[in-house]
Amino acid sequence: MNVRTFSAVLGVAFFLISAAANATVHRVYPGESIQGAIDVAAPGDTILVEPGVYQEDPGSRYGLRITTDNLRLIGKVKKGRGDAGKVRILHNGDQETGVYAAPAGCDYDVKDDSELGQECRSRELQGFYIRGFSVEEYPENGIQTRWVNDFKFVRNASVNNLNNGIYPTLSANGLVRNNVSYGSLDTAMWVAGSENVRVIGNELFGSVIGFEITVSNDVQVTQNKIYDNTVGIGLFHPNGAGNPPLPVMADWIIEHNEVYGNNRPNEAPDGTFQSILPSGIGVLLLGVSDHVVAKNSVEANEFVGIGLLGWCTATNGTPENCVDNQPIWPTDASRNLVAQNYVADNGTNPQAGPLNFLAADLTYFDAGDGSNNNCFEKNRPKDGFTFVSSEPDGDPNPPFDGPLPTDGCE
Repeated sequence: MNVRTFSAVLGVAFFLISAAANATVHRVYPGESIQGAIDVAAPGDTILVEPGVYQEDPGSRYGLRITTDNLRLIGKVKKGRGDAGKVRILHNGDQETGVYAAPAGCDYDVKDDSELGQECRSRELQGFYIRGFSVEEYPENGIQTRWVNDFKFVRNASVNNLNNGIYPTLSANGLVRNNVSYGSLDTAMWVAGSENVRVIGNELFGSVIGFEITVSNDVQVTQNKIYDNTVGIGLFHPNGAGNPPLPVMADWIIEHNEVYGNNRPNEAPDGTFQSILPSGIGVLLLGVSDHVVAKNSVEANEFVGIGLLGWCTATNGTPENCVDNQPIWPTDASRNLVAQNYVADNGTNPQAGPLNFLAADLTYFDAGDGSNNNCFEKNRPKDGFTFVSSEPDGDPNPPFDGPLPTDGCE
């Protein structure tokens, strides 16, 4: 290393040490306001919160609102004390969403493709970290980011937040790790309109959808437990999302997850997209392309273990059909890899309805969307699993027992 390079490295190190030294830790105790500490914090500061129940301003739209760059919210946890050892943020008054991080003036209902949405994107929040918070009973969302670059959600809980639980949207370069989320009428955890997100070791249950991805790029999902939902994992076409399509929406990697017993009755409000989803599905890919579902354990989902369908095929006969709702993106499901999954005891008890013929461990169905170049290979157990496929088998009539597609295997 020459002298000039050494000097540059030393300068960067000195800057980082100096910045850390100047950061302030704000301590909050029961009876005090966490939002009050957030409002006086400077970029890089830490808010350290003692265990207890906190209810913020009932006239605010949010339980906690973060607009400061690189803020760290850390809830202290006292093990062995149950709820008494947690930092609990409870809904109060007119509040809608529990914890919301986004640039100032950029509320959770601003559309990304609006003039204000584009302005919000241009001045995105830089850095947000939250750990150790239990966010409970909000009518909208639990913990949400929008227009945030570099975010981390670690060891939090979302409890009975009725729209979505943990919800990184329109954000990039994030880690969502070791959280628990349950009790949502949409999705326990949803990555939407985001890029480069790692979802690791979360427990998601008791919701309509356990985990969902829409309109995103480069999302890796691994080592999560997803159970007792209507649908365990949903990977959905942009028509099923709240954000406009991105130029690239690829590389959703679903690996090494446990997805089981997702047989919960669908309690979603009528008129919503999620209300049309049938119960009993482990992993569902609808009209999405260029993704991987591999090396997962998918068991005891009573309708479909892993299903891959074109969007118009899947929504035919529902309020989301492609005749009444013009697709905003191609509707095929192509170039997907479904490989080396353990699938067992799925499709054994589908709910009554016209789609019963799709019940199986593995289901591939396309009735005109033009899906192609998919690969189903090396799924287990070796002694067989049940499957349904619309691939041609020489017989134009049901049952649909053609081979699972392998045209995309190399």
